[in-house]
Amino acid sequence: MTDENMLITKAKDGDREALNTLILHYWQPIYRLIYSKLGNEDDAKELTQETFMKAFRSLPGYKILDVSFKSYLARIAINAVTDFWRKNGRTPQIVNLAEYQESILDARENPEEYILRMEGQEQIANLVESLPEEQRQAIKLRIILGLSIHDAAMQMNKTESAIKMLQQRALKNLRKMCLGIGILQ
Repeated sequence: MTDENMLITKAKDGDREALNTLILHYWQPIYRLIYSKLGNEDDAKELTQETFMKAFRSLPGYKILDVSFKSYLARIAINAVTDFWRKNGRTPQIVNLAEYQESILDARENPEEYILRMEGQEQIANLVESLPEEQRQAIKLRIILGLSIHDAAMQMNKTESAIKMLQQRALKNLRKMCLGIGILQ
């Protein structure tokens, strides 16, 4: 049994420390997923909290072998986002990928290098946004959110082979685009 499965089992039994450990481990990925769908920090924080509340209320029904815990949380998060849009009667705003990527200023980096790096990240984020929808979604799930191939397949209702192919095509397209604008040599 993995450490995560032990934590889940303890959390099912009411162990608050196990619950806190699971929250700490999954808070950022779930928040980023929700924020990518909403584009609003306050709403994303609220829905992330709601996601964890729903997840832990329904934890007794979670079966460890059915689906990964990260996928379990992501499904609850996506349902919460869907309910949010349905309740508010709005359509999601378009979010620039560069706006929610974590960027850390390296103390060894001078300001010019930092600006060049940030411009490069923004260019790549714009290139990702120009990919076909399924390729873009595969890149966001696999690379930005760090989901496994299995979890990404579950999220997109595709086979693992289809996810691998979408990711491969997306990366190939990104490489061509980067070569075309001179990012890569």
